[in-house]
Formats: sequence, structure tokens, C-alpha cells
Amino acid sequence: MSISKTPAAFIPHALTRRSLLGVAAAAGTVGVLSACGGGAKDGKTTAPRQGANLKDLYDINAHEVSELKQGGTLRLPVGSMGPDFNPRTTSGNMTDTQTIMSTIHDAGLWTLDFDGTKTLRKEYAQSFTPGKEGEKVIVKIVLNPQAKFNDGTPIDVKALQATWKTQQKANGEYNIVASDIYGYVESVEAEEDNFHVKVTFSKPFYPLNALFTFILHPALEDPKVFNESFVDNLHPEWGCGPFTIKDGGFNSSEKTVTVVPNDKWWGDKPVLEKIIFRQMDEPAKKAAFKNDEIDAAAAGTASAYSEFKAVAGTELHKGVRLHVSGIDVNPRRVKDAAVRKAIFYGLDREALAKIRYQGLPYEEEIPGSMLHMPFSEYYQDAFPKVEGSPKDAIKKVLEDAGYTKDGEFYAKDGQQIHYKIVIFGDDPVDKGMAQTFTRNMKEAGLNIEVDQHPEGDFGRVLGNWEYDITFAGYEANNPDATVATQQFFHSSNSDGIGSPEIDAMIDEMLLIEDDKERNLKCDEIEKKHTAELAFLGCAANGPHYVFTKKGLANYGAFLFKTIDWTKVGWVK
Repeated sequence: MSISKTPAAFIPHALTRRSLLGVAAAAGTVGVLSACGGGAKDGKTTAPRQGANLKDLYDINAHEVSELKQGGTLRLPVGSMGPDFNPRTTSGNMTDTQTIMSTIHDAGLWTLDFDGTKTLRKEYAQSFTPGKEGEKVIVKIVLNPQAKFNDGTPIDVKALQATWKTQQKANGEYNIVASDIYGYVESVEAEEDNFHVKVTFSKPFYPLNALFTFILHPALEDPKVFNESFVDNLHPEWGCGPFTIKDGGFNSSEKTVTVVPNDKWWGDKPVLEKIIFRQMDEPAKKAAFKNDEIDAAAAGTASAYSEFKAVAGTELHKGVRLHVSGIDVNPRRVKDAAVRKAIFYGLDREALAKIRYQGLPYEEEIPGSMLHMPFSEYYQDAFPKVEGSPKDAIKKVLEDAGYTKDGEFYAKDGQQIHYKIVIFGDDPVDKGMAQTFTRNMKEAGLNIEVDQHPEGDFGRVLGNWEYDITFAGYEANNPDATVATQQFFHSSNSDGIGSPEIDAMIDEMLLIEDDKERNLKCDEIEKKHTAELAFLGCAANGPHYVFTKKGLANYGAFLFKTIDWTKVGWVK
């Protein structure tokens, strides 16, 4: 499962700890059963629960390429753009960065379908065969000899070795989010030639097709190059894919990236002749869509929904947003677990949901998992349950930890509990949620202030952990929670902050070959971590409303499906 951090409401940029293709799907199932799922109540769409019909969860205005015009331009807004364009670093680990770079840095072995089924990409590999040698798990990969980076470097064993080496260890010389499967790999070796590769594991890690969801250019094996070279530079020569950037394609002052068809791409040729990404905050995005300056826009607030719906010549694509939004308390700065628990206990998720969805034709039962969507067969509510009143629970957890009331607020050793919640941009929904949150915290005896930043600061502040608390959430772009569980909850991915017992549970979970058993173990780990350490807690999922100009095909609400940029275009 890949992960993306997102600001409070539905601004469509996000951090992703479970990268765009993140991790493997669970044996081709999303847990969608045959019975009917979400429906309508009092004119509102309700969020789907277990048993939802898969076809009700996505809408991309699907068309065959033969039905599309050749050429044309697609103009898309993004909430953040850089400055770090390496989505594998903590500071570049944004959904917007992933989206832009997926057009020009396309290398990876897998693609996902709507239900999360993972398919080997023939553009990059001819086969992927798991097996064993003695007691050791191995995988044999036959790469496509035709595959090359734009500078002519072959995508062979050296590229797989560079990917493995850069991803081996979080908090090491490479500024990566988490090591994931690569920390369990012992060697990556060529066999009869450089396109026949054997991967040997030091100990098992499942699912095995978490391997090489992305492939890096060998130049990135240099830590300095990996960590620093993508700042204000997209390096198309180290990429490959259906599109690329020509001279002038990145304009840092105007905050635009323009990609055009790549004549070195050996796969299906794209329909479009140009895609332009432009950074915009929410008010600018609304104006641009109404003024025919962009061709698609996601709407997650009532004002955006009503304004976009009123624009002539538009189409609405409705689906489920693979988003888990809630409270994100940074343990590097809010170091006392008792304080983090108090924040969780005082969080009025129902009040926040009322603000979030006010004016939208949507409602949902408050979800409680950072790992699984409510329609998944693996979903379980992991948010801590408070017995009695939240105020009493807060009083007990803080007083047990040595805090006492000092006027309105709790304090310990002369230090008042005083932190800030970061919000981005000027959206009134974000502001309303932040004000409600700080009021809840004040009533509970915690002094929390609002720290408002421009929307463009999102990547820097969140990617560099420069915040105390935020409503940021994550994009859950894969139904399997294995890697997400490791990334979220293993102490090695949080500067050593965590629990040896939970680390051991995660290490055991990674050895479970059965997908269902492993994912249910992930639920158990989430419940324990949330109850004891209180870093992340889910408060909302939300709908995925994507408005597009009429005639845009194969673009919209994708659910788990990987965007196929070669098939996005305009209907004849």
C-alpha cells in the first residue's frame, strides 16, 4: 500500500509513504463482495461499506483509444510543485510530485487495476518468478532488453541494484521514507546476462510483488545525487515513459511543468500531444476551472462542488477517494505519548466531519483505519475508544503522567502543554476544522494554536517534519496494508520512536504468506499502536468528485487503478 499525506480538507496534494504504486495488491482482491454497498439517504450519497459493488467506486469515462482524437492538450492543477522532485525522498514524497513524475519517470514492474489487481508490465519485464533455494526465498526476473532510460542506459541488473541499495535503510545515508521490502533483500545478481536477475532474500517478506514497483536510474546510487539532485530539476534524462520534458518544460517562476510525447518510448504512444501541470491554491483552481484555464479539478468542499457543477460543458465523475484523513501528531516534536493520547481523546471527529461535508451531497459513518478502506473485507475500526467522557479520559492519562492543571491548561515541570496545528491555504473548511479542534483542545486543557501556511509550503513543512500537529491524511493507493503497516508503525521509520513489542509484531507479520491472515494482523498492529503511541488516527475518508471538461476520456476517479497516460485524451 502506498501512502500520501494530504491537508485537512480535500486539497488534492498529499504526502505518500505508500508511493503511487506502493505495494502489492492482495492476490487480486480488494475485498469487494457481490452485494450492494453505499447508497442514497435523504438525497445524499453514503460512503460504501463492506460488500460494495466495485463498479460504483470509480468513474473515468472509459473509451477505447480508437474513439479518441489524436493530439490535444490536457491542463491539470496541482496543489504543490517541488522543490524536491524525487518522490522517493521524504521531502519529495507527495502525491502531486508522484503524479507529475509518473508521466516522465515511469519505470516499474507493476500496474494496478481498479480492484487493486497487480499485473506485470511487459514494457519492463518478461517474467517474475518467485521460488526457493534451500531455505531462502528468491525471485527470478527476466527484464525486457528493449527498456532503456532516456539517456540510453539499459534498465538491467544495475538499475535494480541501484533501486535496492538506495531503499535498504531508512534514516541512513539516503533520505528515504522507509526501506519496505528492500531491507529484507540480501542480494540482486545477474545470471546468464544483465537482463536475467536473481533477487535473494535474507528472510521472507510478503507480498513479494512489492519488489520494484519503481526502478531508479543507476546514477541515483550516489547518495548526494539521490538526496539533492532533484531540487528544482526533474532530470528527464534519468527517466523514461510515454512523455518527457523538453527544454523550457519546467518553469519554476510560473510553477508549470509541460510534458510532451517521448520519441524514445518503446511502449504504446500517447494520444495527447501535451500535458501541462500548474501549481494552484484552491481559490486559483476554482477561478481557473470556471475560466477554461484547466480541464479537470477535484472538488471536496461544498463551495468547489457547487461552483464546478455550475460551469457549462463539464462532466462529474464520482468515485471513492482512497484517502484516510485524520489527526497526524508528529512524535518527533510532541514527544510525550500521554499528550498524544490526550489529543486523540479530545478529537471530536463527528464535529469535524460535519464541517468537512457541510453542503456536499455525501455522508459517511466515521471511519477508523489508516490501513484499510471501509469497503475492504479487511477493514476494522482502530481508533481508540474512550470509556466515559473524553474529558475524564484526558484528565486520567495526563495526571497519571504527572501533569496538573495550571490555570486553564495542563503543565508538567513548569512547562505548559502548548503546540500548534498546521493548516495550509485559505480554504474556509480547513480554517473551520482547525478552530473547532483548538476549541476542543482548550476545553480539554491543552493549549493548541493554529499555524497557517501558504498552500505551497505543504511539501516542505510536511516532508521535513516541521510541524507539531496537522489534519494531513494519506492516500491509500493499494488494498494490501503490509508495507503501510511497516511504514506507519515500525520504530525504524519514526527515528526510533515506537515499541519493541510492536516492532516484533510487524516483523512477524511480514513472514505471513497468506494475504488475508497478514492483513488481519496489520489491523491488530494498528489497534495496538494507535492505543499506545497515538501518532496517526483516521477521522474521514470522503468522496472523490472529479469535474472535467466535456469529452475528456480515461481520466477521473480511478480507485486503485494506475493512470495510463497513453490512453488519456479527448473523445472524437
